[in-house]
Amino acid sequence: MMNNPFYILPSSQLIPVLTTTVPDRFLVEEQTMEEIRFAVQGLQHYMTGNLSEAVACYSEAIEQFPTLPFFFACRSIVNEELGDSEGAFYDYQVAKKIDFNYHIFLEWVENKPAFATGDSTIFSDLKSLLDAALHSVQQFDYAHGLALYSDAVVRFPAEVQVLVYRGALYMRLLQYDLALMDFNAAIDRDATLFQAFVSRAKLYVAIREHDLALKDFGVAVALDPENSLVYEERGNFLMEIGAYERAVADFDKLTMLLPEDFYVFALRADLYEKMEAWTEALADYDRAITFNPYYADLYAYRADIKDRLGDQNGAEEDRQRFAAIENDED
Repeated sequence: MMNNPFYILPSSQLIPVLTTTVPDRFLVEEQTMEEIRFAVQGLQHYMTGNLSEAVACYSEAIEQFPTLPFFFACRSIVNEELGDSEGAFYDYQVAKKIDFNYHIFLEWVENKPAFATGDSTIFSDLKSLLDAALHSVQQFDYAHGLALYSDAVVRFPAEVQVLVYRGALYMRLLQYDLALMDFNAAIDRDATLFQAFVSRAKLYVAIREHDLALKDFGVAVALDPENSLVYEERGNFLMEIGAYERAVADFDKLTMLLPEDFYVFALRADLYEKMEAWTEALADYDRAITFNPYYADLYAYRADIKDRLGDQNGAEEDRQRFAAIENDED
């Protein structure tokens, strides 16, 4: 994994606004990873106030490594500081599409407080400590949230799930190395911890370690075969990598577990669209609309399917319904 740039780059934290110095380990002349060299150079330009040069550096990196969300996120941050909101938003959208954790991270960059607040010593029980940590996360005070979770890890060592909570927060901060350490530690201490395997699988998905992700998803299914979370996560992953038939099986299970949830039918309908199974997609959008007739987008999606099936009148009716709901919301 040490040669995996999807893992190494975010873990390096060589991101504008996160640091004022480049750690010595990234300055050695023997540094062989070209992606790291670009990250160091871009950050150095940023730290010396040469923002245009930083953008140029990140742009060159993007040309060479267009699938890495890291450089899009870095360029988004610098473009925002340069007043190029359109460019910043474009880069944000690309980074988000490749790895949703970058969306969470950039949202935090925009909203984080200048200083961490609060004190963990005022909480005497685990529930109060965890509630306070969750509140801090919701307020984008991730530094305080980490401090609270870390305090809980020390004070309540038997509560292994706290490692999973902290690992999930490390993922939000793109500290994938620390997140993986926490998930590994949790699993080492409790090999039946469902959430730890799901969380680690999601991390493996983010860093493109597909075989490891599938292995962890499989363990999670074995641990809790009636838990809808794992089928949604694995199904989405399988759909993204083009394993459509396997994704259908997970979404079929999901609709069995949540038979009146409009979202799961919309999710499977989207998969059927990718498979060009238009009749099946239409049937699922019909079901989704039955369960949530006031969700405007469903009518727009179904209209496109009806067009493909030659039902122009039905498509027009759906588009009118979409417009009517949108107008009501305005």
